[in-house]
Amino acid sequence: MFANPSAARRPYRAPLASLFAAALLATTVGCAGGLDDPERFTGGTTGSCAPGTTASSVLQAQCFACHSTDSKSIGAGLDLQAAGLPGRLYTTTAACSPMPIADSANPSESFFLKKLTDSPGCGVKMPQGGSLSTADTACLTEWLVAGKPSTP
Repeated sequence: MFANPSAARRPYRAPLASLFAAALLATTVGCAGGLDDPERFTGGTTGSCAPGTTASSVLQAQCFACHSTDSKSIGAGLDLQAAGLPGRLYTTTAACSPMPIADSANPSESFFLKKLTDSPGCGVKMPQGGSLSTADTACLTEWLVAGKPSTP
């Protein structure tokens, strides 16, 4: 009857092999694409940032010396290292102004970003004794605008 008598005892092998092949194909099909949300893995935005740079890396390199949990005296009481940024900037007031550091109605016009310009409005330009590159400023602007809290 069967050329191979043991094949008669294993009729499940062909469907099982097909199922395994289909599962293998289904799991490898999605591997060729890219990331839909790269910020989840880079710690910041990527559109305006220079290659290899994130808003987090700009803050760390340019701001943490004065505005971090680890600094001896936190500059103007603004800790940029503690959790909750950029959201905390929308609820924290500036040392020289009663307004929040970030403007939820117009984030790109926020005091935080004005402090990076030659005419900050009050206080001195940040970072003290230097300035950010155009790419770093654009990177922080994109990060702040993207981090605008949603309205209830």
